[in-house]
Amino acid sequence: MRKGAWPVDRPVTVGVDGSPSSMRALDWAADEAALHGRPLRVVYASAWERFEGATPAEDFPEGATEAAALERITDDAAVRARRRRPEVGIQAEVLPGEPVDVLVQAGEDAFVLVVGHRGHGALARRLFTGSVGAGVAERVWCPVVVVGDSVPELPSDVRQIVVGIGEGADADAAHVAFALQEAQARGCDLVVVHARSPQETRRDPPGLHGSPAADALLSAAVPDRAALGSGVVVRGQVIDGPPQKALLHVADHADLLVLGVRHGHGMVCRELGPTHHAALRHAPCPVALVPGLWASPHR
Repeated sequence: MRKGAWPVDRPVTVGVDGSPSSMRALDWAADEAALHGRPLRVVYASAWERFEGATPAEDFPEGATEAAALERITDDAAVRARRRRPEVGIQAEVLPGEPVDVLVQAGEDAFVLVVGHRGHGALARRLFTGSVGAGVAERVWCPVVVVGDSVPELPSDVRQIVVGIGEGADADAAHVAFALQEAQARGCDLVVVHARSPQETRRDPPGLHGSPAADALLSAAVPDRAALGSGVVVRGQVIDGPPQKALLHVADHADLLVLGVRHGHGMVCRELGPTHHAALRHAPCPVALVPGLWASPHR
């Protein structure tokens, strides 16, 4: 949704394919729906097996139809989600079409779209780049959360949401707002991380962490943090070096790493850069990719 209020009935939508990765994504999505008091929509794209290199019916008795196999996957996913979060309303469905197209369309009505890092067969042997999830993140208009091979179980006193920002506060507004919302829902800290380029390092003195320059950057990125009234502690870190290294280091103790995704000049789709791909491959926590035109439900 590009502008305006975000209706409370918009679901957390998750793509499943029966793989262990998609089941981890399902669990995360169910928790996210419970945190925000939203329904959960479970979606299976009927052409997914062409991408994943596996036939979902292979575990079924001889003579079972493909339709029955697909329904079994979504039914099992719905049962799993209900057991995990019985308070959440759940809708599960099989939709015809190519995975990216199906999920992008499902994202038009979603609060957030959740996918797994890896799937069946061939996809399980590939890096995330070029997969279904990356294609979705480049086209969908809602935040996309990619759940990796493990989801950290952190003690309550070290939980935090980490968001990466650049020098331009205006360009960072959407994904910082999303990160702030996630921190508020969890009652945990928000850590705003800026990795300084060599040009910035030459322009400013070293040791910016905790300096007036760091405070100014933080204030520009999160101008309304003092008005939250939610108990969220917002902290800033300015780190010299490549953003990939800085973000992955801080994300060691994160529930979620949040990055913005912008349109390239003259592009209809967004383009994921080296920092996005590094985070998707190596982050120790789920990664949220938030398009620049996303509108927070609280704005």
